[in-house]
Amino acid sequence: MTETEMTRAVATAGEPALHGTGLTDVRMMLVAHTSFRREIGLAPAAVRAVRDGDRRRAGVVADHVLLFTSLLHHHHTIEDEVLWEPLLERVPDRLAPLVHLMESQHEVVASLLDQVPAATNRWRASAAATDGAELADLLTVLSAALVEHLEAEETRLLPIMARHVTAAEWDHFTELGMSSIPKRMTLVGFGMMLYEGDPDVIALESAKLSAPVRVVLPPLARRSFRRYASRIHGTPSPLPRAGF
Repeated sequence: MTETEMTRAVATAGEPALHGTGLTDVRMMLVAHTSFRREIGLAPAAVRAVRDGDRRRAGVVADHVLLFTSLLHHHHTIEDEVLWEPLLERVPDRLAPLVHLMESQHEVVASLLDQVPAATNRWRASAAATDGAELADLLTVLSAALVEHLEAEETRLLPIMARHVTAAEWDHFTELGMSSIPKRMTLVGFGMMLYEGDPDVIALESAKLSAPVRVVLPPLARRSFRRYASRIHGTPSPLPRAGF
């Protein structure tokens, strides 16, 4: 489901929109989620494609896996601290039906994320097909759990955030999320936003930049993402995994 389709689905379900008059625009969350769905969903295939014993290639893919799983861990951590806790204080009645679901889903995803570094580093060191298969299986389970969680969050929690999180809190959350991206990956990260992100949301974020940067950044970012995607996935335009 694309970000635009998700917004429509939320509106159709009778929930408040994710942006508009009197609301905090929370659509940037969908942009981040899209990247997590795609990259973690495609990671098992990238791992399985590495030839048995190819340590150099295993190292490249291992770096990718650790980057995105660490970004996901950071995303969930700041989400809990910056957004979830204030909401629990402000609208406990609205969140009551979601507390157990969100916490249990986060626990499942966190437990799987905790297993990734050791499995990834074991495979990096050996480049053995058996270790790669174990890591790929783990990432497949993680991807499934993540998809389930993100869909629940987007349809049930994001509309509440739009109504009860302040613009300043949202900007702080977004800045913390961006700050977790390594400097060397800044262009790639922006390219990922451009690749599948809602153009309206990207335009709002780009408006915060100086005019010269707004002109130069998009083509450089697109080129960086295409090169990165080609190196990891073998194509400059990786498709979302089936079912996304």
